[in-house]
Amino acid sequence: MKTSAKIFSILGIVFLFTACGEKPVDDRKTDGTAVEQTFDGQTDFEKRIADTDANLQLIPANSLIFTHTNGSTEEVTAFLNEKQEIQKLEESFKDGITGNYGSRIFYIEKGKRYATKEIYLDNKMKSPMFVERHSFYDKNGKVKYSRQREAEYEVDLELAVFKLVDAVDCPVDNVMQIINQVGPYELTFQGFTSNGEMDFVILGENVQEGFTTSLAVQHKEGDIQKLYMNEKAYIGDPLEVEFERMIDSRDFEFQVLLSLKMKK
Repeated sequence: MKTSAKIFSILGIVFLFTACGEKPVDDRKTDGTAVEQTFDGQTDFEKRIADTDANLQLIPANSLIFTHTNGSTEEVTAFLNEKQEIQKLEESFKDGITGNYGSRIFYIEKGKRYATKEIYLDNKMKSPMFVERHSFYDKNGKVKYSRQREAEYEVDLELAVFKLVDAVDCPVDNVMQIINQVGPYELTFQGFTSNGEMDFVILGENVQEGFTTSLAVQHKEGDIQKLYMNEKAYIGDPLEVEFERMIDSRDFEFQVLLSLKMKK
């Protein structure tokens, strides 16, 4: 899918929140083997989430894939309706320091976040465990309820029972920085590299240790040619790019540069 660096300008929204129920309740399974802890109003939230997940009309818009020098990776997919309104944001991440990896999903309605899901490997526990946590928020943006289940293997999460835990907020700040390409995900020119078959332009924050992203260069014309002619002189200069994701015959996914524009 063709994606513009400007596509996420529509994402400059204020993340307010909708309210959820007030009263936690216990729902014992009919076989008596476990207790599934729930709260009043949870069914309504789950229906809204399920309807969003099942909506095949939503249009995915991918961020660039960022890789940190410490091995961390980040990428986000926004799911938009026909009015270009965000219905869901899905972040995939890997922490190169802790070894944690997984996904965070933010459910949004009319510009307001009302629920989040986290599924990740937590290496900070005594024994590494896969964790699935759902959080629900009130109208003031304060996390109201969280429920969580754990399993040694990810495939066993669906067999585990959710229990209410201390409310845990799932912050959206990093996701917004990724899709708006600011902060650690700013796009400045960092040079060129090659794999022997194809040249790549490297973009990222102008720091020694940080996140970068690479795009395959197909055509050397316009501003991209200027960068080739005097590479060192333009290091750190901000850029705007359009790109698309491609998969080669070996099922290797990479990003292809469609256009590049120097901001200065």
